[in-house]
Amino acid sequence: MKIVQVLTRGDILGGAQTHVRELSLALGQLGHQVTVITGAFGIFTDQLVQAGIPCLQVKSLVRPVRPHRDFAALIQLSRVLRGLKPDLVCAHTAKAGALARAAARLHSIPSTFTPHGWSMFDRASLHARPIFRWAEWLAASLGTSVINVCEFERECARQFRICAPCKLEVVHNGVADFPLTRVREVSGQPPLLVMVARFTPQKDHSILLQALSGLLSMEWKLQLMGSGELRPRIVAQVNALGLRERVSLLPPETDVNPLLMEAQIFVLCTRFEAFPISILEAMRAGLPVVATNVGGIHESVVHEQTGLLVPPGDVLHLRAALARLIADPALRLAMGNAGLRLWSARFTASTMAANTVAVYQRALAAHAKSRQHTLLTRSSADRSSRA
Repeated sequence: MKIVQVLTRGDILGGAQTHVRELSLALGQLGHQVTVITGAFGIFTDQLVQAGIPCLQVKSLVRPVRPHRDFAALIQLSRVLRGLKPDLVCAHTAKAGALARAAARLHSIPSTFTPHGWSMFDRASLHARPIFRWAEWLAASLGTSVINVCEFERECARQFRICAPCKLEVVHNGVADFPLTRVREVSGQPPLLVMVARFTPQKDHSILLQALSGLLSMEWKLQLMGSGELRPRIVAQVNALGLRERVSLLPPETDVNPLLMEAQIFVLCTRFEAFPISILEAMRAGLPVVATNVGGIHESVVHEQTGLLVPPGDVLHLRAALARLIADPALRLAMGNAGLRLWSARFTASTMAANTVAVYQRALAAHAKSRQHTLLTRSSADRSSRA
């Protein structure tokens, strides 16, 4: 199958980029031909090129709404697709999702869309935004199917009637295995806590720091890794809470995998998520997970089995969950092992790719059936007009 993946940014390595990277590599291993189109080159496209995945740039494809540039991006995408002649166009995130599906429609190419968190929600306030809901509904009419990364995401689409329910599919994110061994055991003391997340309003580093400021009588260390505009604010909060000796902010380009193999607890404090890949990476590393129970997180973290879930914005519940795992090495090890088994059974990149290919095949079949119906309708109309 000749597949084109389209997303807006290739100069960062967020959840959507990691998803497309893992999926593209796994699809290539299955014998499919994958090309990635993005608006900007950088760390993401560098990794793909190094792995042998061809990348093309459409410079007018940018995240902010810019009518003139958006129209130019549509024309450029259309030209690229005309040259590539793919069997399927797979779009990711809102802006690329709309433009790529429109360009595919111009050439009668079937398309899928993965939202990676619906744009109709403000990710900081969680308020629904009607104009974005309308835009998602309009864009959905151009595509063949929608691939949600979790049941929560599909339910949002159903609730807001983004498209016909038969168009909505679910394929959970997955991550590939890697040949690393643990630097320190999960049961090792004192525990190192790690949170891998961008410093943006969507994430909630502040709540984590407040929770840990009440656990200074216990031994622990915290490492935060990510980039983003709120990083200076978090540095200031670390100093204000007297956590400078306990908390480290690592460079954004730090390799995540060795970091996780050294840690004992993974934490994700966030206001909004679909199905975060960072949690799957932590499960793969055999770490217990403490996370806020938002979005589709509960679909990967099984409370009291592979980790602990706490209400969003709740400092006391978060503090209690952290204290429990910091104090109990055996519990950390048991939950981490359970998480590793769950990842191996359900959330590998190969499982994601196999399930995605099944969706692609259904999309191709639905597109072919729709085209056949359209041709039959036109033929019938022509016969009636001649009669």
